[in-house]
Amino acid sequence: MNVYNHNRDLIVKIGKIFHERVIMISSMTSFFFGEQETEYGNLVLEIKTLNSRYFDLQLKLSDDLKTLEPKIRNQIVKRIRRGKADYKIYLKPIEDNNVLKNIDFREIKDLIKTSEKVSSFLKSTQPINPLELMSIAGIKKKKLEIKRLEKVLLKYTQQGLDNLVIDRKREGAKIRTIIIAKLNLIEKLVLKVKKVIPLVIKSHQNKLKAKFKTALIDVDQDRFKQEFLIFVQKGDVEEELDRLEAHISELRRLLNKSEPVGKKIDFLMQEFNREANTMGSKSISIDISKISVDLKILIEQIREQIQNIE
Repeated sequence: MNVYNHNRDLIVKIGKIFHERVIMISSMTSFFFGEQETEYGNLVLEIKTLNSRYFDLQLKLSDDLKTLEPKIRNQIVKRIRRGKADYKIYLKPIEDNNVLKNIDFREIKDLIKTSEKVSSFLKSTQPINPLELMSIAGIKKKKLEIKRLEKVLLKYTQQGLDNLVIDRKREGAKIRTIIIAKLNLIEKLVLKVKKVIPLVIKSHQNKLKAKFKTALIDVDQDRFKQEFLIFVQKGDVEEELDRLEAHISELRRLLNKSEPVGKKIDFLMQEFNREANTMGSKSISIDISKISVDLKILIEQIREQIQNIE
């Protein structure tokens, strides 16, 4: 039986490691809610994480759990690196159907005596309500021993964070799939520009020759070469295409990292956009202008997606 339990725990650990390695990037959006029964009441845990440029933690604990705040905070910062995190944890009393066992009858008797003594000074009084007496001091409350609760609480908060992180990674995997699909389209457009440019240059060369011929001007090779060179230099986007290819490679690398990369990708997409704008401003054909617009649309779509990446 012990061997079985050991193997089962090992399989769970291996599965967790595999899951974290396969799903690289994480979303910043997730939610967890749960209750854990303890001898002092039900431990209620609620975690909500949202998009944020930086890490912003709002940790709210009931007064009886305040001493554990540093340890809980330390758990959170190890697992969540970016985004706004609202974290609430408190103890909710367990509803006990067998209330009579927990009634302190001696304290109730003292309350009755005190109440009768006070009533003797009044002209008219209402009968004593037993339920009110019980609510004032009749029910025994178990004294909270924080050291005994600490182990259970920290184990449960760790489980809650584990579930939250898994959800964030699962959502991150979906975002990653979308980004890669857009990135593949960007790569195809870059290749398309490389194929279009030689055709555009050849077409302009023919048009230039036709212009000289129509004007009945002898084709002066020096003048022809000068005009042709100006045209080629004006539309030279080789540097921009090289940079776009480098950015594509870098984005793929970042998407395969397990650490938070949202800020890095956000900066990288600004570089993508800069190259696309420059290419559009150098456009020497309608086809290249259209490709530039399509590039900027895809880049903007990726930027929208990465706003939710940790």
